[in-house]
Amino acid sequence: MLKAGELNVGAQQVRQTDKRSYRLLLAMAVSCFFVVSVLTRLLPRALRPFAASARKRESCFEEARRVALAVIPYAFEW
Repeated sequence: MLKAGELNVGAQQVRQTDKRSYRLLLAMAVSCFFVVSVLTRLLPRALRPFAASARKRESCFEEARRVALAVIPYAFEW
């Protein structure tokens, strides 16, 4: 029989796995958008695809993180 303690351990393991999966997804998205951000810095600011929504001047990493956090929720809608 399953005891309540064993059930809690299983739920904790699922949460830890979900956290790791989310962090891995975030790291992959930020790294991809970081490369895009660095490459788009070669373009004038008016032609940059992600700079239009930024209100202030930000680093390539901040821009990549902002875009990744905006895009990741759409991955879970599929």
